[in-house]
Amino acid sequence: MPRFVSRFAFGLLLLLASCQSQPGKGRSSTYGDRPGPQGFNTVIVDAGHGGKDSGAKARGLVEKQLALDVAKRVRSELWPSYKVVLMRESDRFVELDNRVSIANRYPNAVLVSIHFNYGNRRRAGPETYYWRSDSYALAKRVQRNLSAVAPYESGNAGLVRRRLRLTRNPTIPCILVECGYLTHSGEAKLAASSAYREKLAEAIARAIRDQSRDGDAGMGPIPRPIYAPPSRAGDARG
Repeated sequence: MPRFVSRFAFGLLLLLASCQSQPGKGRSSTYGDRPGPQGFNTVIVDAGHGGKDSGAKARGLVEKQLALDVAKRVRSELWPSYKVVLMRESDRFVELDNRVSIANRYPNAVLVSIHFNYGNRRRAGPETYYWRSDSYALAKRVQRNLSAVAPYESGNAGLVRRRLRLTRNPTIPCILVECGYLTHSGEAKLAASSAYREKLAEAIARAIRDQSRDGDAGMGPIPRPIYAPPSRAGDARG
C-alpha cells in the first residue's frame, strides 16, 4: 500500500474514534449530558395509553382512564403558572413515536408521562423512570413526593434508570411515572378514589415546581450520561 494511503487511512481511523468517544453538541443534547432543567415554562403531561390501548386492567380499574384523570389534575395544579400541554385530552390512541415528536416541539419544557403499574399482587408503591442525566433530579423529586403520599411500599423498584421511548428519545428532560400497582388490593382501592388521585397529582406538580425553581440543587450527584441508541418498538416496554 502506498505510504500516503496508509497515512490517510490511519488518520481516518483516528477521526472516527474521536467522534465516537466525544459527543458533539447535538449528541450531548440528545443524551441529556447537561444540567437538569430550571426556569422552564412549559410542562408536557402525557396520559399513558388511550383508545385501543387500555394499558393495565385489574380489580375493575383501567389504566388509561386513571392516567388521564391524574394528568388533567396535574394540569389544574400547574396552570396558569405554566403552559401545560396534554398529549391527549380524551380516550384516544397516540403512537409513542408521535408523543416523542410532540414533546420535541417545545424546547424549554419537561415531559412527564403518567401510568399505573401491573405485577405481582404483593408488589406496591410508585416507581419513576428516567434515562437522561438531565432528567434525574426531576425523577428523584417526583419519586420522593409520591413515596410520601403512598401508604404501600412493597417490592417496588423505586427510582429506576431505564431506556424507554419516552425516557430516551425526546430531546427535552423526560420521565415516566408509575403511580402505583393496580394489582395490589390496597393500592387499587386508593387509585379508585378521586381524593387519592388528587394527592398523586399534587405530589407530581409540587416536584415539577421545585425543579423549575431549584434545578438540581439538593439532589446529590447527577449520574453520568449513558450513550445508547434510541429506544424502538422491539425494546422491553417500548
